[in-house]
Amino acid sequence: MTGSERPGLPRLTVVGSADTSGGSQGGWALVTDGTAPLTVGGMVAGGFGVEAAKSFLADEPSGRWWFVLAFVAGLALVALGLWLRSRARRQVRVGIVVTATDARRGLAWAQQLDQQAETFSRSTCTVTLKTSIELPGGGVWDRQLVDALADETLSATTMAERLTPDAVRINLIPTMPLHVAFWFGARLGYTHAREVMVHAIRQADGAPAYFPATSLRAIDSSMEPLTVDRLEAIDEGDPNRAALALDLQGRGDQFFDQVVAACRQHGIGYLLRLRNASSRLAEDSSTFTGVVEQTCRAWREAPLPAGARTGRHAIFLSGPVAIAVALGARLASPEHGRWTAFTFDAASNTYEPFPAPASV
Repeated sequence: MTGSERPGLPRLTVVGSADTSGGSQGGWALVTDGTAPLTVGGMVAGGFGVEAAKSFLADEPSGRWWFVLAFVAGLALVALGLWLRSRARRQVRVGIVVTATDARRGLAWAQQLDQQAETFSRSTCTVTLKTSIELPGGGVWDRQLVDALADETLSATTMAERLTPDAVRINLIPTMPLHVAFWFGARLGYTHAREVMVHAIRQADGAPAYFPATSLRAIDSSMEPLTVDRLEAIDEGDPNRAALALDLQGRGDQFFDQVVAACRQHGIGYLLRLRNASSRLAEDSSTFTGVVEQTCRAWREAPLPAGARTGRHAIFLSGPVAIAVALGARLASPEHGRWTAFTFDAASNTYEPFPAPASV
């Protein structure tokens, strides 16, 4: 690929915000955001506070305690307004829609998911930011584009702090292939000033809808949705290379037989298997977070030889994109260049790596 054929870099745009300005909703917002109670309470407390002070200074007891009661009521309204304003600030949300489209995996479907993500964010978030790329399938350019996409997403979090200084959480809504999502998450990392909540699409009830699936931050979770198998040595594999394999869709031997074949093909010496008993994870935050935390613990506690622990690593992914992003942030961000992520390509019936071998 020549310089003139390089794919376009991602561009960050502000695509919209939730509409809270019209009609009676806008008038009611003056109450719910604390503006009206603060204004009225300040006027009442100020006016009757002065009258109460005058009655004490002039030693005129007539009506004094009514002034005092009105002054206290005004202070109560001010306190209510401050509480409502604090609550409203905690509810401020910013959405970041991030899309990496791979035409080989279905361009129309990817575009549909992108539109669904944008519609959800615009309907639920105060401000929605969006950035996207199209992967050309060109090895080194794919990696550079995903790195640029992650950098643009980090810029979006900085912009969010300026646009919505009261926001306490950022909603990240990713649409991309699983192995790309892992690398994207590794580039993002997990040490952010604000909580970054990765959203996943819920399909159990028929109509697709997004829900806050898991955070990029480490979260204490004792939930263990997966079964962890014993560490397995792969015949004739490199003892300095180890891999994780996550069967989150309950495919069993059908999944792991192909993973073992891919390990042999790529010279991986050790494999740690994690499996889910059913074909679908429970679609809630506690389960998704439990998968991420349990996988991180299992990897840390795996009895890998020293060479494999410090060597090159791989991960074979299945299941939701949100989990792949969070695992990338938690597992690979401290040692970004040592990981390769794999996802199954139905067209070629093989596991496809990212980054591609030429760019590792």
